[in-house]
Amino acid sequence: MTGGKHCYPGTDVLINRYGIKDKDKLEKLEIQKIVTKLLGLDTRWTRIKCTYDLEHLISIHKYLFGDIYDFAGTFRKENLFKSERVLSGGSADYCDYKYIKDELKILFKKYNSYEWEKNDDNERVVTEFLLDLWSIHPFREGNTRTCITFLWHYLKGKKINLKVELLRNNPMYVRDALVMANYEEKSYLQKIISDALKEKDIDVKYVTCDDNLKEQYHIAKGDYEAFKNKYSIKKEK
Repeated sequence: MTGGKHCYPGTDVLINRYGIKDKDKLEKLEIQKIVTKLLGLDTRWTRIKCTYDLEHLISIHKYLFGDIYDFAGTFRKENLFKSERVLSGGSADYCDYKYIKDELKILFKKYNSYEWEKNDDNERVVTEFLLDLWSIHPFREGNTRTCITFLWHYLKGKKINLKVELLRNNPMYVRDALVMANYEEKSYLQKIISDALKEKDIDVKYVTCDDNLKEQYHIAKGDYEAFKNKYSIKKEK
């Protein structure tokens, strides 16, 4: 990500309430704050009103990032370029900021009409739901964490258990898998979603601010290189 109206002039550091202009320091603070917020939701997930719509999504983003950024809880007002390692520095295509609200309304109408309790294809649908929501990328920062948290809330409302810690604990894998799924390679995203939906217990560690957790999930090197070679994405100048 380079520059933009929400960054300090001449930098790619987001303007924040702490006045931090060092990107690494801001990232560390953000991780600490978000982990604390997520633990709060784990303790009492209903602290955010669950309406399963635009306002619900906005409330989650504001809850997670409101202590750090003034723009928390508002949709972005600029288009995004985010450098992705799986695209050799190129960016995935996100929804034009002018159509975010309309696209979200279409998305919620689609999935709210799905009969979750009567279908045995929830694994595929949950994968598609997360991908569709993430591809809109409604916020300036924090989209992946917000989308995962919203998905967890949404499925709870449908009496579906998602082991959300599995997604939280493998952030780089999840991000790469989402980017790849955006280009029709969905197997890696579906793999971790499938595991997170399994009824049997899996060994999941709860992350704390002090953890330096090694990710359990990895994309095969051969697949990784083949994907990068297949998709020659235009880089930002």
